[in-house]
Amino acid sequence: MTETPMDGTPPRNGPDSRDWFAPPAEQLSDITYSGPLPRPMPMAPPSVPIPGTLKPPTDLRVWPPPEPEGEDRSTQPFPALRTNRQPPPPALAPVPPSPEPSAEAPAASSVPAVPTAPRRRTGLLVGGTVLSVVLAVAAPTLFGYQAYKYGRPDDTVHVVQPGQAGVWQHVSWRATVEKIKDPTGKPDRSDRQWLKVVATRTALDAEGAIRHGEPAEVKFTDRAGRTWQVEMVNNETPPDVKDNKIGTPYRLEMMGVVPPSVADEVEVVLRPSSYRDVPGQSAADFVKDAFTSPEKDDQVLRFRR
Repeated sequence: MTETPMDGTPPRNGPDSRDWFAPPAEQLSDITYSGPLPRPMPMAPPSVPIPGTLKPPTDLRVWPPPEPEGEDRSTQPFPALRTNRQPPPPALAPVPPSPEPSAEAPAASSVPAVPTAPRRRTGLLVGGTVLSVVLAVAAPTLFGYQAYKYGRPDDTVHVVQPGQAGVWQHVSWRATVEKIKDPTGKPDRSDRQWLKVVATRTALDAEGAIRHGEPAEVKFTDRAGRTWQVEMVNNETPPDVKDNKIGTPYRLEMMGVVPPSVADEVEVVLRPSSYRDVPGQSAADFVKDAFTSPEKDDQVLRFRR
């Protein structure tokens, strides 16, 4: 068996000199071929150019333009110069002399003054800008204040003398104040004093009976206008209108803490509620009355001591 070299080219000597891919002679039938195996065609030598003058190439560089011949294009930097000279300090730098006033310079009185009309126009523009800024800032604040005052107008204070009753919207109110010990059981402190408020509410007629809502606000106040909050502890007012009897006082108990220095002078400020519990009223009518009623929670009773 003949071995094939590593490059894949079959040997050309020996009895079997056929091409590598040609089938063996015994596989050729009489129909396809009956003569000897063909020899490989010799390769034609490369064509030799006709002697003559070759035409130079016609493509030339357009950009960038070619550098002139003989010009030195080296990029070697220039050597640095060695010197010990320093620039003069700013203080020693020469100051140019001020120019002398020339005799030909125009006098100050000869310089034309700015016309009065442009000055007035500039002042009007500046004043209009300032006014616009002031209005832009103040208008929302003023609108918000007016809306607040409409929803919460100034209180109307009804002063109640000691031992007397204050009447508002068919209801009679009384209030008393007394000192008590700390209800939490802690030792008394020198910087606070507990006070107890006992208020009574009495319906004077049927309209007063349906106005059995808890006061909107109760607080202490002194002569300087300072206030201290009061918390509800017990309210004996019946929650249902049919249980509220005309002429029967119902007790409300509240507590608060004030400085000992004003414990004997603080007064009770009570704001009655405008809530009306009308028997058999539908929810739609209740909402309608709440939005259309001119009554506001701006009436307060101040009980003197």
